Amino acid sequence: MKAIKYTLSVLALFILFTSCTKDNSNFTYFDPQDMVKAKINKPADVVLEDEKKGDNLPAITWTPAQYGFDAAVNYVIEMSIKGKNFNPVKVIGSVSSASLIMKGSDMQAAMDNLGAVLGTKQEVELRVKATISDQIPVQISDVISFFVTTYMPKEKEYNKVWIVGDYCGWNHSRSQFLYDIAGNKEYFEGWVMFSGKAQNGFKITYTDGWHGNDIGSNAGSVVNNKIKVEPGGNISLFTGVIMYLKLDNRDQNNRTLERVKSISRIGLIGSATPNGWNSPDTELIFNETTRLFEATVTLTDGEIKFRADNDWGTNWGKYKPEAGKNPNQLTLGGDNIPVTAGNYKVTFNINKVDPTFELIKQ
Repeated sequence: MKAIKYTLSVLALFILFTSCTKDNSNFTYFDPQDMVKAKINKPADVVLEDEKKGDNLPAITWTPAQYGFDAAVNYVIEMSIKGKNFNPVKVIGSVSSASLIMKGSDMQAAMDNLGAVLGTKQEVELRVKATISDQIPVQISDVISFFVTTYMPKEKEYNKVWIVGDYCGWNHSRSQFLYDIAGNKEYFEGWVMFSGKAQNGFKITYTDGWHGNDIGSNAGSVVNNKIKVEPGGNISLFTGVIMYLKLDNRDQNNRTLERVKSISRIGLIGSATPNGWNSPDTELIFNETTRLFEATVTLTDGEIKFRADNDWGTNWGKYKPEAGKNPNQLTLGGDNIPVTAGNYKVTFNINKVDPTFELIKQ
């Protein structure tokens, strides 16, 4: 056996890896030449489905790493998009056995995290790192590749009520909505862009037409930002450009409508925008026909977010991949949105439970 130069601390570690007789006279010493790295068995290509995201995928397996003696081995499994040289890289598991089982939702999140375009087929690479201690070099397997087809997550559908008024020409087909987020029909809520016409009157209906189930208000004043709503006249006591409204629908004889928040404008901010992270934001203008906030803007490589009134009090960014949302859906206070340079038409839809955006390259 060749002499191996290691520190005394490492030699002390080697003594732990021993096979002893009762008199502790026989030892097994570590020799790097005895190491054999793990070998990944090429997985079958994977097709992910939204409806089966909770199901287990076929196991990823490999032959165990060898060290010339029995040792407890930890395996870290890394994945990357092919051609990226594992930059970025995603750790998809850390196990002590020679196999890894993932759920479809975990693979989908990993692909999203790596920047894969959801809803497409992408070739990915895998490697396994084997370790037994900090003092012994990490063994890295050869890289294998296979294809993963991701899905575009569906936007959840919610029960809703229609907000119909002067702002939309009293036309249900152009109205905006309040949504039953909890799914029990007790509260309906959401952002409505009134364009400053709320005081001209609006009503709430439970269907997409005038079928005798509309409610308005006979209230004479707003109390604690709430009014009683019931069969009656038009609601005209609330004023504001864009308002977050909440309908308390629990008691049909004592329903109330609350103005939770009011804002005036939606803007785009970020390192990719003309003003960077500084105010004023690039303003998005509401399109009465599409019912979207829109702007055409030249962006650089960088990041963006959406926010209200040039202020961080109300801002929207992307969900984390593990949330399993459509990548165009946004959440309050979410992560920065990476973009590449170009001239874009930017759209933003605030009248949803999860606002959505789109970048259309011009």
